[in-house]
Amino acid sequence: MAPDPTREIETARLLLEAARYLGETLEPTRVYERFREILADAIPHDGVIVSSYDAGEGIIRCDYAWVDGELLDASVFPPLKLNATGGMQSEVIRTGLPLLTNDVAGRVRDAGTYYNVDSSGKLRRIPKGGQPKAQAALMLPVKHEGAVVGVVQLMTDSAAYDEGQLELAEGMVAQLGAAVRNARLHKEALRLEAAAAAARAAAEERERAAQVLEAVADGIFSVDDDGVIDFWNRAAETITGLLGEAVRGRPLVDLGAGWAALSSSVRAAHAEERPRPVTLPIDVDGRELWLSFVAVRTRDGVVYAFRDLTYERQFEESKYEFVATVSHELRTPMTAVLGAANTLLRSDIELSPETTRQLLEMIATQAARLTEVTESVLLAGRLDRGEIDVEKTRVDVDELVDQTVEALEAGLPSSVTIERRLGAAGAGLGDANRLQQVLINLIDNAVKYSPDGGTVAVQTSRVDATIVVEIADEGAGIAAADHARIFEKFYRSESSNRLVPGGTGLGLYICRELIERMGGRISVASAPGSGSTFTVELPAAA
Repeated sequence: MAPDPTREIETARLLLEAARYLGETLEPTRVYERFREILADAIPHDGVIVSSYDAGEGIIRCDYAWVDGELLDASVFPPLKLNATGGMQSEVIRTGLPLLTNDVAGRVRDAGTYYNVDSSGKLRRIPKGGQPKAQAALMLPVKHEGAVVGVVQLMTDSAAYDEGQLELAEGMVAQLGAAVRNARLHKEALRLEAAAAAARAAAEERERAAQVLEAVADGIFSVDDDGVIDFWNRAAETITGLLGEAVRGRPLVDLGAGWAALSSSVRAAHAEERPRPVTLPIDVDGRELWLSFVAVRTRDGVVYAFRDLTYERQFEESKYEFVATVSHELRTPMTAVLGAANTLLRSDIELSPETTRQLLEMIATQAARLTEVTESVLLAGRLDRGEIDVEKTRVDVDELVDQTVEALEAGLPSSVTIERRLGAAGAGLGDANRLQQVLINLIDNAVKYSPDGGTVAVQTSRVDATIVVEIADEGAGIAAADHARIFEKFYRSESSNRLVPGGTGLGLYICRELIERMGGRISVASAPGSGSTFTVELPAAA
């Protein structure tokens, strides 16, 4: 058939008008709407659906849908997998060729993948062999650089399409694809411009904060794509004790197992993402640090920022240990008191005077234990809050030691003796009542941790301007790894729990806090099986 010059001219006019009209807006949704408006005068239709195709996922998604005079929410159309065997959209995507059919029912009768929109605007998938509402359809591929990136569908319920309309629709779809790309490029350009402005603002902010960051910033380091450290800031040196000059140029994995696990444990976010912090234990020269890391991927590698949460971690553990320890320590005496009291209150049994006395003694003993635990917890809390006033007056240390030992000797087990070795230490500066509290605790511990008996030696001396009191036992001793930790709140070593079950773990913590508030210090020398020596040092009085 010879070309129709009039129709060709009209087609060219419509395409030129489409290019102008679609190019006037840079909003993708408005481009789709204008495309439908142009089609209304050019090709009869009862529905227009624009879908995009993600080749990576193999998924077809609806971007715009206008059916029976109503703009629908595109989300009512479910995403579809590219169908290798049937489906008109899938065929157009696979072949890259347009499709014209005036028998939609025949095309979809066996596939069962067509949807009708009901009177309420809801999408209904027609059953296999069902009747689609549309009678004719044009399916046109949207291409970019030769690849199919979408499909445009025109449908009519009553008319039929011809090759001329298909050709016109192809041209208009090409104009639509170009206009949508331009709109999206413009939108992306605006986003990039905003991101660049934000980046400039952030850079200016970082520059203003540079001096502060040097003093209080998180540790920051970066590794290249080969995992080699190429930056290590001053804060990273302060937190870890690892000097930048010693680690730069080394693979991160060389720093130890914890550092080597960073790449798998901490996901590196991209620039537009918000990184999520991950807290990990890191060993640094035998010290366990709990560090919170975030990571951001850059063009040349990964930048890590971290802060030291070791203290916070220990604090959380202390809170847990506090609840567990106090609950355990209170439960035992409270159970004993309750049991004894209930026994005394029973009217169905007659208790002998001796049994009654024993139950009352149990109540008194366990009540005293409750008081002791409660006072220890309250005292530890007051020490933490700085509510304890400790005097610094002249104290005759020899006399105080003598009085303390004499008061304790009456309650000693027969297998333990206390030996006083007073060395004319003289007067020290401190609080007599609090110092005696410390001595009682240390001597009591020495007795408790000497299960096989032996001698507990209490010795005083003066070394230059320092008064020294040493409490030595012949007990089980303390492992070197526990020497520093036994003065921490709630800490009890495994050997302590084995030899003396129970205890709040507050005694040595309270001793340390009281002695340090007097201007002194407390330390321990011990080895498993060789006993322990606790040393208290106080400034000598002038």
